Amino acid sequence: MKDESNSGSITRRGVLMAAAAVSAGTALQSCARPGDSAAEAPKAKSHDLDFDVVVIGGGFAGVTAARELGVDGYRVLLLEARPRLGGRTFTGKFQGKKVEYGGACVHWIQPHVFAEMQRYGKGFEEVPLVDLDATNVMLSTGEIRRISPEEFIREYDFAMEAFNARSLELFPRPYSPFFNPEVLALENVSAAEHIETLGLNEIQKATLNAEMTLYAGAPTTEYSYTSFVKLFALAAWDYYMFTDSEKHYKIADGGTLGLCKAILDHSGAEVRLGKVVSAITQEQDSVRIETTDGQVVTAKTTVITVPTKVYDSISFSPGLSNEKQAFIKNAEMCDAACMFVRFKQNIGNTFSFCDDPNPFSAIQTEYFDDQIGTIVKVTLARQSLIDINDQDAVKKEMKRLFPNVDIVAISSYNWATDPFSRQGWPSYRVGWFSKYKDMAKPEGRLYFAGGATADGWHEYIDGAVESGIRVGREVREALGRELGSRE
Repeated sequence: MKDESNSGSITRRGVLMAAAAVSAGTALQSCARPGDSAAEAPKAKSHDLDFDVVVIGGGFAGVTAARELGVDGYRVLLLEARPRLGGRTFTGKFQGKKVEYGGACVHWIQPHVFAEMQRYGKGFEEVPLVDLDATNVMLSTGEIRRISPEEFIREYDFAMEAFNARSLELFPRPYSPFFNPEVLALENVSAAEHIETLGLNEIQKATLNAEMTLYAGAPTTEYSYTSFVKLFALAAWDYYMFTDSEKHYKIADGGTLGLCKAILDHSGAEVRLGKVVSAITQEQDSVRIETTDGQVVTAKTTVITVPTKVYDSISFSPGLSNEKQAFIKNAEMCDAACMFVRFKQNIGNTFSFCDDPNPFSAIQTEYFDDQIGTIVKVTLARQSLIDINDQDAVKKEMKRLFPNVDIVAISSYNWATDPFSRQGWPSYRVGWFSKYKDMAKPEGRLYFAGGATADGWHEYIDGAVESGIRVGREVREALGRELGSRE
């Protein structure tokens, strides 16, 4: 990451250079539970192998799986390709302020992440998306409608309620998303197709389509209608609760990184950063994992939590099932990036939706006062529509909405071009929602987690945590049968 005071950005090249800076031998010493030492770390139950379990990926799915198994006394190694923890969350600093470049919002309606916040004493930090001073809507044509916050909320509310009108009917049990067989019958309906049936006015349609583009990370013609309605149903089928859950609160006390570290510290796992896995080989009684720097590790089982688009960078022997390969190739398409921009002027508490194909999907105030001016967060659902490293292009686009501001600094993170994510949040393409279970199925000694495999909040931190808990249970049961339970 370049110095944000010089308007730098986190680029693919920067990520690669940062990873290379972590030497082959670099590792966090065992993130042991308080009072543990390296000498006290549990020995592998499989005495002829290095570890009982190797977890690949240090995001919320990975650290949760490591914790679930580590606290049961299994010897766990966590390998993370980046020189940091957090996966597709990233707590950083911009102009002296804490910001979240990736997944950020949490809520008590999201049971898994809320339980972890309670467990480790993490509170909520409010995002300034209440008492708005100004709101804007950019239509798909690029025309701008500057409307009052009251009108903005009224029109957006109507559109969201209309889009999700059948949420209770379709998803009476949202954690069993196909309990109602009609959900499968609607598998090939896109968000765009459904929007066209609603008879919305231009503001309603623009705000709704911008929101759906954000969740898709792609044009809404490609996004699964029912997969979003499931997310809405998870918030008690209630518009206010859903909006509160997705936009209102972040993790206090260290942000997403603070919670991620707390979970991992509890695990007692050994952690090695900057370790890019290149090959995974299943043998009769073990798994062999190779990294690009030539390290080889053996274990009884392996848990893989990398983003779906990263699987193609790993050689599997034997190969993954045809169903998994199809899901990896086709199911997800999130082309997202995140950006923070500081204005010299204090423009107050603002929110803007920009309908596709405008590159800045949503712009919201993060900090504002007369000393700092204004810091806004920009979420780009389709980063390929603009070069976020081109300062002039970014400034020109920003001034379409805010023509009178002086831009002081810009900092960005491109999740779609980061080689260790290759995508933003998990979003399902039309026709692929029902296939997520294929990605979650164990194959031999390999187990799979990550937000895309979650029954619940698959596009959120909560889904990643859910999947880590589920895969921890699967591995615990398998190792218990094979190795016997520990005292």
